[in-house]
Amino acid sequence: MAEEILRQPGQIEIDDLLLVSFKTGTAINLIDYLVELVIYESIFTPFLSGEILLSDSRNLIKDQELLGDEFLYVNVRTTTFSSDKAISKVFKIYSLDNKNYVKDGSSMIYKLGFSSVETFQDLINPIYKSFNGTPNDIVQRIYTEYLQTDRNLEIAGKQAPIKNSLTIFGKSANSIKFVSPGWSPVKCINWIASKSLPENNKAANFLFWETTKGFYFGSIGDIIEKQDDLSIGTYNYSLTLLKTMDEQGIRDHTYMSVIRSLIVEKSFDQIKNLMEGYTTNRLVNIDVLGKNFENVDYDHGSKFDVYNHLETGKAIPMFDQTTVRNPLTYTDINFVHKNLHTGYAENFDYKLKDIFGNRRSNMLELENFQMKITIPGRTDIEVGRTINIQLPKDKPGSEIKAIEYKSDEMYSGNYLITGLSHKINLRTHFITMNVTKDSLPGSQQQ
Repeated sequence: MAEEILRQPGQIEIDDLLLVSFKTGTAINLIDYLVELVIYESIFTPFLSGEILLSDSRNLIKDQELLGDEFLYVNVRTTTFSSDKAISKVFKIYSLDNKNYVKDGSSMIYKLGFSSVETFQDLINPIYKSFNGTPNDIVQRIYTEYLQTDRNLEIAGKQAPIKNSLTIFGKSANSIKFVSPGWSPVKCINWIASKSLPENNKAANFLFWETTKGFYFGSIGDIIEKQDDLSIGTYNYSLTLLKTMDEQGIRDHTYMSVIRSLIVEKSFDQIKNLMEGYTTNRLVNIDVLGKNFENVDYDHGSKFDVYNHLETGKAIPMFDQTTVRNPLTYTDINFVHKNLHTGYAENFDYKLKDIFGNRRSNMLELENFQMKITIPGRTDIEVGRTINIQLPKDKPGSEIKAIEYKSDEMYSGNYLITGLSHKINLRTHFITMNVTKDSLPGSQQQ
């Protein structure tokens, strides 16, 4: 077997791309039909989804009677990567759109929409059941009993993976008891995430999401705490490097770490921050039976230093901590009922006073500074990891010499990867990535 050589950024090996009939189990190789394969993942979305654009001159739709529910087996990897760093997933087809014939009628172009197998498990499994225990334990139980599928898909004599693992990280300090009134598994899990109190007064930003490597449940604060181990490396945005790469092609692996395009989608919006309760907020706890209430005020400016942040040194928030703030700008109401469940005198409704403001501010903090970048694809990259981005200090339009490259001290640094769009064709793989920054370096003026 010839040794693989990485000759260009984003070079891809498509080992398997198979459409499997749910009726007969027949597998069709789609490589000859492929125009583009796109896979989406986000820390704010429970399941992977995507679309595959095909050019069909063999009437695949009619011959295979495509009706949805077919399986799509994707097994792709960056050239020179081992199989453990591949994107190897089984999806289910759910839609067929944009069917158009080319001018001479010899072929047609159409798009198949697909999603994770667990998407369909979630839709058909309403839960009418009580649960109690720590958030981590309940989420694991719901995932195992209602989402995880043990089905194996045999293609060409080998097993394609359908069963996905759930990785739980970040310990929760509280216990919960509740009855699901017919909610879907994911709705139950997302509700639990919003009621999870972390240990040691950390950020209460628990989320549930899927990547090309599996499912995750945990807090973003714990990711940030371990960001050195989770970083995908340093990427530079340099016009000179881009020009050199376009003119001469790849010369070394440095070009795998060049940002092809960069858009700052959002830097700050202080009016929105005030109105939505990012800087400060109030929770009104109302005890209907006890006929009393409690105002619980939360101020993110005074709590900011308690949490982990992407800035490795002294971090400052993206708002002026000395500005007068009023918690009444954002108020929510919580009804409490002590001893509603036996053995849970202080259930989630009583603990919400410790969770609400913490979670609201830390979740909104993920929206403060957002960028969209495009980089050469790597099949080992997933959301929920971090990236170090170096932006040039020079003014736009100035000639940037690689040897004199200086980074912008304010906006260069560590970012959290919140969303990915893998775009794959027969030759290349590019990733369009949504990243966010939660703080500024302390040496900068606010």
